[in-house]
Amino acid sequence: MVESPLFSLIKITGSDAGTFLQGQLTQDIRALGETPSLPAAWCNPKGRVIAVMRAVKADGATGLVVPDSLAESIVQRLELFRLRAKVETGMAGGEWSAVAVAAADDLAALAALDLLPEAARNSARTAQGIVTVDIGASPRCIEVYGPASALERRGLVFQNPLSAEQWQLSLINGGIPLILAATSEKYTPHMLNLDYLGAISFSKGCYTGQEVVARTEHLGRSKRRLMHFRTDGPAVAVGDKLRHEEREVGEVVSSIGNDLLAVVPVELHEQTLSIAGARAAPVALPYSVPVSD
Repeated sequence: MVESPLFSLIKITGSDAGTFLQGQLTQDIRALGETPSLPAAWCNPKGRVIAVMRAVKADGATGLVVPDSLAESIVQRLELFRLRAKVETGMAGGEWSAVAVAAADDLAALAALDLLPEAARNSARTAQGIVTVDIGASPRCIEVYGPASALERRGLVFQNPLSAEQWQLSLINGGIPLILAATSEKYTPHMLNLDYLGAISFSKGCYTGQEVVARTEHLGRSKRRLMHFRTDGPAVAVGDKLRHEEREVGEVVSSIGNDLLAVVPVELHEQTLSIAGARAAPVALPYSVPVSD
C-alpha cells in the first residue's frame, strides 16, 4: 500500500451530498461531472479559509482531499453544518492512498496506463477509481489519489515517490498554499491566490463566506497576496514575519527549507525582503499576479 504522508480523504455520501457541498465550498461541485478533480476551499462565515482542498470523484462518491492533520477536525466541523441534510461524512482511512511523483520513470509509468494528465494546471485523468492531477509546478509534479487496492491492481508501484517535504516543496513551487492548524481561518481566498489557482467559482451562487469573497472580487481590492520567496539564511517557520525597511509587511504561510510562501502587499512582490536577519528574494510564481492588483 502507498502511504499518505500529507493528505487524507474525507468521503461525502448521501442523496444531499452535492447540494450540501455546493453550499459550503468555494468551487462549483457540479463541474465534477466534467473533470475528476477540482481545487476548492472551505471558508468560515467571515470569508476566512479553513482549509484548501481538492474535490474528487471517489468510488461514486465525492471525496475531499485535505491535509491529514486537519482531516478529523474538518469532519467534526462539517457535521455541525449538516442539519437535516441526508449527508454522511467520514474518513476513507487506510483503504485510500495519496502520493506525489515527479521522477521521469514514475511519470512514464502513469503514461503507460493512460493516467498522465496533460501538462497544465489542474488537468486531471481518472481510471478505475484512480485520479491523477497536474498541480502546475515546475519541476512537474503529479498527485495520485485512489484506493490502495486500485493502485495495486494497475501495478502502480512508484520507484521514487516524493517524501512529505518534497511534496510540500512542489506545492510551494506551484504557488499552492498548504493551510494547516496554525494558518486556518487567517486569510481570505484572494490573499491565498485561490482565484488564480482556479479554486473559486464566481457564478455558482451562495456558500459559506461567499459575500466576503464576492465583495473582494468585485471591488478588486486584494492588496495582500501570496508570493514565493527564497531565503539565503536558516530555514524559516510558518508564522515568521517578513520585513521591508525595518517594517513588518508579511507572514509565512508555508515553508520548506529556504523556500516559502508568504502573504505580503502586492506592491512588494518584486522586492527582496528580509526574514530572521536574512534576505528573502522573490521567486516567480507559475501564474501571473498583477502588481497593480
